[in-house]
Amino acid sequence: MFSNLSRAGAAWRTASARRRSRAAAGRLEAAVCGFERSIVALRTAALDHVDSQDLASLTLRVFLDRRSERGRTA
Repeated sequence: MFSNLSRAGAAWRTASARRRSRAAAGRLEAAVCGFERSIVALRTAALDHVDSQDLASLTLRVFLDRRSERGRTA
């Protein structure tokens, strides 16, 4: 009689372990996806920063070129 109970208990523990394993796998997948989104956002921000620095550098260079041309003619 008790042998049936222990088999049922073992089956319950196995099913419970499978549920916990699937839940852990789901949490890991969500964490990986979140990490990948963060990396993409970080790369995008870095590229935007570089682009804005290029634009600022170009603007400053044009301004200085115009200024130096005015200085030569004045």
